[in-house]
Amino acid sequence: MSHLATMFAGITLGAFGWGISHWVSGQFEPLDSGAGFLATQIVLAPAAAIAGYRKGIAASFVLVVGGYIGLNGYAYVFGGSESRVWAMRGAISTLLLIIVPAVAGLLGGVAKRLVTRFRRGNETPS
Repeated sequence: MSHLATMFAGITLGAFGWGISHWVSGQFEPLDSGAGFLATQIVLAPAAAIAGYRKGIAASFVLVVGGYIGLNGYAYVFGGSESRVWAMRGAISTLLLIIVPAVAGLLGGVAKRLVTRFRRGNETPS
């Protein structure tokens, strides 16, 4: 998957994460309830970890940036006029929603490097 496709996947997952958190918690903003916050983390963190493991740390961060764009895009498009007025504050507060996915992506990338290094170290020379 190219970085463009990874970015698109992140945008889609970010928007889905915000939408699912609204459905799960009954609150529009994921940060307004624990269930909403957890829902966004459950959507984005495993995807970032998988991207980090399969494609590397750079791909996981591209996915997380896409998730950030998707989260804010959903809030802007589906939120009311109040959400649009507070768009900059929302963009800053949603940074909290991407910390866990960013760490998960980093850990996925580190795990991939460790597995690769371990496999190379266990190869027997022919």
